[in-house]
Parts: sequence; C-alpha cells; structure tokens
Amino acid sequence: MTASFLISECLEQIFSNLLDENPSRNIQNRISTKDLHSCTLVSRHWCRISTPFLYTYPFHHFRHLAYLDFYLDDEAISYFKLIRTLLNCIPKIEIEQIITTNNNNNDNNNKEISFIHNLTTFNYVKFIRGLIFDQLLFNTRRLLHYQEIWFPTYNNNNNNKMEYNQYSIPIIYHLKKFLCKHCNNLTILEFPFTIQNNGLFHNMIELLINKDNNNGRNKLINLRDLYYIDNINRHDDLLNLYLALTDNVCNLNLIYHEKIDSIEKANSLSKFISLQKNLQHIILTEDELASLFYIFDDINIDYYYSIVFNSLSTQSKSLKILEFINLSFNEINETALKSLCLLNNIRELKLYECDWINDNLCSWANNLKNLEILEYVLNYSRVLPVNFLIQLIKLSFKNLIKLILYYKREQDQGFQLINHISLYSHSLLHLELPKIFPNELISIFKSCNKLVYLSAILSDHNSWDEHFRILGKFIPKKLQKIRFKKMDHFVFSSNELKCFLEECVKSNSKLKYLEISGKCSVKQEYFNVANQFEIHLI
Repeated sequence: MTASFLISECLEQIFSNLLDENPSRNIQNRISTKDLHSCTLVSRHWCRISTPFLYTYPFHHFRHLAYLDFYLDDEAISYFKLIRTLLNCIPKIEIEQIITTNNNNNDNNNKEISFIHNLTTFNYVKFIRGLIFDQLLFNTRRLLHYQEIWFPTYNNNNNNKMEYNQYSIPIIYHLKKFLCKHCNNLTILEFPFTIQNNGLFHNMIELLINKDNNNGRNKLINLRDLYYIDNINRHDDLLNLYLALTDNVCNLNLIYHEKIDSIEKANSLSKFISLQKNLQHIILTEDELASLFYIFDDINIDYYYSIVFNSLSTQSKSLKILEFINLSFNEINETALKSLCLLNNIRELKLYECDWINDNLCSWANNLKNLEILEYVLNYSRVLPVNFLIQLIKLSFKNLIKLILYYKREQDQGFQLINHISLYSHSLLHLELPKIFPNELISIFKSCNKLVYLSAILSDHNSWDEHFRILGKFIPKKLQKIRFKKMDHFVFSSNELKCFLEECVKSNSKLKYLEISGKCSVKQEYFNVANQFEIHLI
C-alpha cells in the first residue's frame, strides 16, 4: 500500500506530529509550515487531511512579527497573502453588503462597483485554533501600503486604487469580526498590543464569548493560552478583557500579562487568576522603562503586583512555571510574600531584569525545592541577589537540570554563587554562565559530570593556555556542545585547542560542537585542528 492510500486515521496521526501544539511558548520561534504544505500537494486525499493541520495556527507562523516594531517586507507580504486567503472565506454576499453600505454613505449609489471573489477549496477559518490580533491587522497605514497583496481579491482593472481605499478598511474590519464569530475551537488567544478602537474591541470580545450557533457550546471552553498587553494610555471605559472572560474561561494553562498601572486592573487580573482551575504557567512583565514613568506619575507598581502575587496561592497545586520580567520586589508586602512561599510545586523559575530581590525573599527561595529550570538574567548594573540564588541552587540540587545565569560580572562579583554550582548542581544537563575564570570552569567540569551543553564567557584577564589541557582531562563525558560567548580575542592558542581535544578523546568525550561568538576572527588553523578531531567549529 502506498503512502497516498493510507487511511485517514493514520494520516491524521502523521500530520499531527508535524504540528507544534504549543506554538506560543517562545515568542522568537518561527513555526515552519514547509512540511505540512508539501503534504497538501501529494494528492487530493492528503490535501483534505493535512489542510486542517496547516491552518490550525496560521497567525503563529508570523508570531515573531506581532512582538516586533519592525519586520522585513517579504515577511509582511507572506502575512498579507494569508489575510487574502482568509478574506476569501467570507461569503460574497457579505462583502457586497459592505460595498453597498459604503456607496450609500458616500453618495455613490449610481456607481456600479465590481470585484473578484475567489472561492476557496476549504473554509479555512473553521480550522483555526489560535488567533493573534497583531499590529499588522490594525494599522491602517500598513494595510493600505500592502493593499495590492491582499485586496485584489475584491478588485479588478476597471477601478483605480484610490476608489477602493474606502472599501478596504471596512472589509478588514469585517474580517476581524468574522474570525471572532466563526473560530469556534480556540486554544490560543493573543492581544500582543493595545487595540485603540474601543468599539471594535468591545465587538470582538462579545463575538468571542458568544456561544457557537451550531451547538450552543461555549466557544472558549478549550482556551488554554491567553496573552494580553495592557497599556497606560488605554481609555478608562474600555471593556476589561478579564471581566468579559470571567464566565467563559476557567481552564487556562498559561496567562501572559504585560503592564499594570492601576489597582482596578491589578484586582481584575488577580480575580481572573483565582478563578482558574488548572493554571500551570504565568508570565508577568513590565516595560523596562516603566518604573521611571510610574515614579514620575506616582504609580505604586510594587503594590499592584503584590495584589497579583496574592492570587497565585490559589493555583499552588497546579502552578509549575513562573516568569517575571522587569518587575520590582522593593515593596512586596508580607501577604504577597506568603502567597509566593505557598508555591512549592514550581518547576521553572525565570527572572529577567527583576530588581530589589533582597534577602527577605530567601523565605520564598526556601520553599522552591523542586526546581528543574532556573534562569536569572540581569543586563544592567544592579545588586546581584547572591544569597537568594545560592539558596535556590542549594535546595534544588536533586532536580535542577537547566541553569542560566547572566550578569555583568567583575573580578570577584558572584564568586560564591559560581562555587555553589560546583558544590550542589551535579544533576545539570544545561548550563549557561557569565564571565568565568579558569579554576572555576575546571571545578565545574569536575563536578557537573552530566552536562550536555555549556555556554560561558571566558575571562580575558589572563591567558587560558595553561588551563585548556586540564579542562580536557575533566570534561564531562556527555558534553556535546560548548559555546564561548563574547570572545573579542582568542585567550587560547590553536595548539592548546589541540591539546584540549586530545585530552577529550582520552576521556571518551562525546563533544561534537564548539561555537565561538564575538568580535574575534577565527583563523584557519583553528578550523584545521577542529576538523582533525571531527569537531564542528561554529
């Protein structure tokens, strides 16, 4: 039996493995549709089975654009080709009604408007399970700029471009509402920017929470991931998303919320979190410059986040992943701290550019004994919470498999922290470090013998030549990739690299990749040495 005649159930199982079921986990990920698209071209049978998978998360193929202020022209063109396809799913009579209405409003009753409507093979909208209402879809200037890509569906050569501007925006407006009305099985919903049109936002939310006309079922019953960016410039009378969703969404796995500027919004988010039954992942983030504006406007952001932290204890049994970005813990109150201390099932803790993590938070660290992943990133010159991080590493020694630490390290800053990695992190598989000194890296190699990936910045105070051979002797046998970051000049010679790799061979190392990033120019002699030992030098 050829692959073309596989039964539908088998093909569905195969195509499901080509679909990323968690496309929102990483904003920077670019989901490829190449394999699924190829499947649609094999035969009609394959096309019928694979197309629903191809259009499950169509907007997530462009998700990286939703969170960027700029993008390449060819990326935008591909995006608007998708919009063109979805527009063709709207019944022709609805488009005709929009044009007729606009003609009446503009006193063009006698002007006959003709347009082309290409019937689609499938109703692609009904396959969609993930919606992203991004800036490209709401920016009038950009919509008009790319109008030739998505609008010819309703155009022909008998009418000039300017005549269609009055119809293009209302048609896009209708598409937004059409998506909200007919996407009946959403699992992911994202608002990655503030929608300034209050009336449209109200309308969209109402259509989303209305029940499916076909079966009377709550359309958002399967919603799992919700991403929402608030904005301090938003009008007070704008419909609050969380209040609207309260009676319809209670089984979320993930909540992403950016920006809180009032006690009302903090209370709304807090209540919404408390109503969830199985929340596993929460991401709270502020703009990196927000604290400066909040101080100027006399906004107590720490107090607002204390309100949100208070609600996290309601999810203590299910909550496993915490991500805090650009938050301050300067004035966290006792109630909020106790709530954090109740979160003893956390498996992943990610702190990016968080300020004022003082020793008073060590009580929280004392209750995080099951961490498997710890990420702490601090790009700016702030006080390193050494005691807090040491406590986390000590108490997670049995389970911690991934550790990412990045901060601007001087000669002695954080040396105790690095030493504790050697003492307690024997289960690590993935390790990323800031500036590291030879004796510290040797110690880590000796103790962290399960490492598969290592990334570090080699200190440039002294040459590493005399230490590289020793590193080879103690390299973890399972270590497959090493990455040396921010290397502006080589601190080891090609000869010492050869000695290092010779020792790796003697130690039965599985090292396959050596990546060097920075301003340094890698000479051919280094590639020659790497090739001699079948190491891929990147």
